[in-house]
Amino acid sequence: MSDLADELIAATRSMLDRIDTDTETPAQGVSDALWAALVEAGFTSVDVPTEAGGHGCDTSDAIAVLSTVIGSGALVPFIEHAMLAAWLSGTTGHDLGQGTATIGTSDAGFVVDESGEQPCVTGTVRDVVHVSAASSLVILLPETENSAGRVATISLADDGVSITAGSDLLGASIGTVTLDSVPATIAECPVTTADLRQRGALVYAAALAAAAGTVRDRTVQYASERVQFGRPLTKFQAIQQRLASMAASTTMMEIACRRAAAGASSDRRSARSATAAAKVVTSLYSHEVAAAGHQIHGAIGFTSEHPLGRSTTALWAWRDRYGTEREWADVIAAQILDDGSDPWDLITATATTSGIEQPSTERTSQ
Repeated sequence: MSDLADELIAATRSMLDRIDTDTETPAQGVSDALWAALVEAGFTSVDVPTEAGGHGCDTSDAIAVLSTVIGSGALVPFIEHAMLAAWLSGTTGHDLGQGTATIGTSDAGFVVDESGEQPCVTGTVRDVVHVSAASSLVILLPETENSAGRVATISLADDGVSITAGSDLLGASIGTVTLDSVPATIAECPVTTADLRQRGALVYAAALAAAAGTVRDRTVQYASERVQFGRPLTKFQAIQQRLASMAASTTMMEIACRRAAAGASSDRRSARSATAAAKVVTSLYSHEVAAAGHQIHGAIGFTSEHPLGRSTTALWAWRDRYGTEREWADVIAAQILDDGSDPWDLITATATTSGIEQPSTERTSQ
């Protein structure tokens, strides 16, 4: 972890210490005070290019802030605004300015009308997270035979916008946005639909790992303090085994995400392999970690007021976002079976690009 990441984590923790955040599940809404503090500090544009008003830092630095926020249990639109919408808009050099944005992808029937003075868009965008908290929507328009990928940014306050919203398990708003000739800012974009899905998988994998780490820490603390039959729960062998299994699963999640975040700026093939592995591991073990946490906490962990539920519900709600473990396992399998990649190279993060082998762990025979 870089020195900058350490400083960002410390500063974010300082904010969290000063600002009270509700951890009831489901949440009654986003933490407006924390979100305002993050925006004011510039932490919502850490890895956004400087030409788009960001700081131009590494993705791993932005993920350090994300993990700290998620680990606290606070509900804010950090993923959708900072890690996805602002980043995607930033690849076109466009600064989102004030307000909160969220992200979406267009459906097959999406229409862009560029006949007037300003382009207008008509269509439907589904599964938009934090749609009720956002003032603008950044939409990735898929590339076609006649055009490269493009990004359309629209105001959700326009008269042509219709929103049908509910909420996910965590309490975050999620819904469908229907657009009828809505004015849009459109720019060509180097990001493809596959690139955005990969970025989303990386970000949500990191969020899952952070939530799992909180479940582990809370459970270990509870088991150490809770006395049953005259001794702490940690003195019982069955509890020890369950805690050890949870700790091992959480550690694998954290290591896989750390590797994927560090490799996000490497060559596309290596980055995709690392992200796929991280999403497989985090999605696969999310249910196990959540189940162990609730099992050891007993009935108290299931109450809406207990903070454990904020993190375990995140593990349930997020594990399938931007792809299930099966989908990303297929990506790894395709690299081996269809592209001829060496399984050992994927395991040790060895990549060969244009005949040049990238530095990585050497093979050893043990």
